[in-house]
Amino acid sequence: MRHLKFAARTALIVGAVTTASMSAPAAIAEEVYMIRGFMDVFSAGMNQMTYRLVKSGVNAKALSNGEWRGIANDIIRRSKNDKVSHPIIIAGHSLGGVEAADFANKLGQAGVKVSLVIGLDPGFKKPNRFGPGIKRVVNYKIPSGQNYRAGSGFSGKIRTIDVSKYGVDHVGIDKNAKVQSLVVSRIIRRVR
Repeated sequence: MRHLKFAARTALIVGAVTTASMSAPAAIAEEVYMIRGFMDVFSAGMNQMTYRLVKSGVNAKALSNGEWRGIANDIIRRSKNDKVSHPIIIAGHSLGGVEAADFANKLGQAGVKVSLVIGLDPGFKKPNRFGPGIKRVVNYKIPSGQNYRAGSGFSGKIRTIDVSKYGVDHVGIDKNAKVQSLVVSRIIRRVR
C-alpha cells in the first residue's frame, strides 16, 4: 500500500512537471535538463526541483533516464544553426547522475559548451570521466557514493560536496529540502 501511495504521488508530480514544462516560456538564455534515476521510481526530487525552477522562470525539463540521447542529438543539430540557448546545465540523480556525465561529454565532443553538470550521488556504476567542453561539475554525494573524475581534454573544475550532514542516503538525497535548495540556487545563479 505504501508503494502504491508513493507511485501515485510520483505520477502526480511528473504530471505537474510535464504541464509546467510545456507552459514555460520559450528558452531565451538557458537549457536545463534534470535526469531522474533508474526507471524514474526513486527520483521524485528531480521533478520537484524542475517544478521549482520552472516556477522561477528557468527553462527546465525533467527527463527519464535514457531520454538524454535524443535531446543531445537535437542540441547538436541545433548548434549547427546557432539555435542553442545557453547556458546548458545538466543535473542527474543516481543513474541519472551517471548519464549526466555521458550527456555532457556527447555535447562537449560535438563542440557544444556545457556550463554546469550537477550530480546527486551518481550510482549503479562509475561515471565516465569528463572530457572537453564542460566548464564546471558539482557532485553532491554521500561518502560511499561515486566521484566524478576529469579525463583527457577536461579543463573545467570538479567540486565534490559531502551531504551526509543532512542525514540523507542515496535514495533520499534528491528529495532532501536542504540539498534541493543548494541545487536549485546553484542553477539559478548560473542562469542569471
